[in-house]
Amino acid sequence: MSRGLDRDDIDRDQEPAPEGQTPLSHGGGGGATSAAERFRQQQRPPHPTRSGPRPESRRRQEVPLRDRILNLSEAELHTMRDIGRFRTVGEDDLLRFGYEGNASKLHRDYLNLRALGLVERRTVSVGKTRKPLPVYTLTRGGKKALKNAKLDRSDQALYAGFVKPREAAHDAAIYRMFQAEAARIEGQGGRVIRVVLDFEFKKKVYSELAKAHGHGALEYADRQTEIAAANGLAVVDGKIPLPDLRIEYETAEGEQARIDLELATEHYRRGDLAEKARAGFKMYGFTSTSRGSRAEWEGREITAGILSL
Repeated sequence: MSRGLDRDDIDRDQEPAPEGQTPLSHGGGGGATSAAERFRQQQRPPHPTRSGPRPESRRRQEVPLRDRILNLSEAELHTMRDIGRFRTVGEDDLLRFGYEGNASKLHRDYLNLRALGLVERRTVSVGKTRKPLPVYTLTRGGKKALKNAKLDRSDQALYAGFVKPREAAHDAAIYRMFQAEAARIEGQGGRVIRVVLDFEFKKKVYSELAKAHGHGALEYADRQTEIAAANGLAVVDGKIPLPDLRIEYETAEGEQARIDLELATEHYRRGDLAEKARAGFKMYGFTSTSRGSRAEWEGREITAGILSL
């Protein structure tokens, strides 16, 4: 979960960006080779904004990577895009949301991406029962190739490399929450433009607050309010609560909009939930439900119940 930022947090929580972190605003592009020039001149096929079923067409796209040109299918690029935007994605989630339960297609795409050095798969143990969770992440080369494919805006952060097991499980749940909210947005005729993870907020907000750390209390509070407003956030009880995920999207009427989401876990206290809700975040809770021989996670919005506490 993401927590709010107050003045005492700044010094102890300043950490270097992990390997694979992309700045808030960056440019894509490959090497200046003749093959890369041909790539840039090609008309790229459309790619869905949300992780729906992978395109049935195996049409392939040339993607420059250092001194070579990769020939990747739409499905493979779409899979890399999901993984890169959310740092880590669970195998069950890729299978469910991206491949409509077709394990052979997922396995085929993974084997090709692994052979090209673009994607890695590991199994981490999570929870008290040490339940195995197979997860996927991009390699450094995979992140570079995805940037060169230019499927997203240049300010869409991409990530590479594995994180701690607890963080991997959290990222997997964030991906499920995204799927639930993106389905609602698209069901109303909207279109997802960009996603922002909590780490991206932390990097931006922490660095700005650190500059104001030596100011007096009133001046610091004013600066805190300015920083929160600049990032579309709010100050609640002297802190800037940060969402787990922000979805930026275009409405059916063509207007730019955004929604901040928070994943409520069993570790939350009532005060934590109330703070997030007061910050204007839409809250999701996940419950395990049995379907056949497997347990799946179903997202449900719980904001109204929290506000009534």
